[in-house]
Amino acid sequence: MTKLTWRSPKLSTRTVTLAAMLIAIEVCLGKISVGSDSLYKIGLGFIGTALIGYFLGPWVGGCAMVINDLISNTIFSSGSTFFFGFTFSAFIAGVIAGIFLHQQPISWQRMLCYTFVQILISNVFFNTLWIFIMYLQTKTMGAWFALLLQRLPKEVISWPIQTLILLAILQALARVPLKSLE
Repeated sequence: MTKLTWRSPKLSTRTVTLAAMLIAIEVCLGKISVGSDSLYKIGLGFIGTALIGYFLGPWVGGCAMVINDLISNTIFSSGSTFFFGFTFSAFIAGVIAGIFLHQQPISWQRMLCYTFVQILISNVFFNTLWIFIMYLQTKTMGAWFALLLQRLPKEVISWPIQTLILLAILQALARVPLKSLE
């Protein structure tokens, strides 16, 4: 792995249009899920997050993820409670995806590192914290640790699965000649 990217493309009509299409893809993929919002949920939203980071970079990708979260939890809400912490997690997820994937060669090492960091920071730490704050009545470190232990096996199992799926999708996209947004 050579470097991380901190730049996003300039805001142009093309960038905003691409962001809108990727947000629509993320909304659709995010709705394909199984599980409970109050404990853990397995879905395909990670594909849209990676695509947003790959094409839009960290800062535009983070903003696109915020817009995605607001759309998903207001217009297309499935009855779950809106909580601003998850919007912050969405921004962080977009930034992480952009840092690792935007204008970078796609290799299995990069994808392994990206999915590990994404799962660790966004899913394991932040989302567990938000679920703890929203749903648990006893706000003790023991309760947070018990919730973390319940959620950790799903995250450990999903790490190699997400890595392989994203590696296949992004390597296929890298072979297609696309015009740069820069």
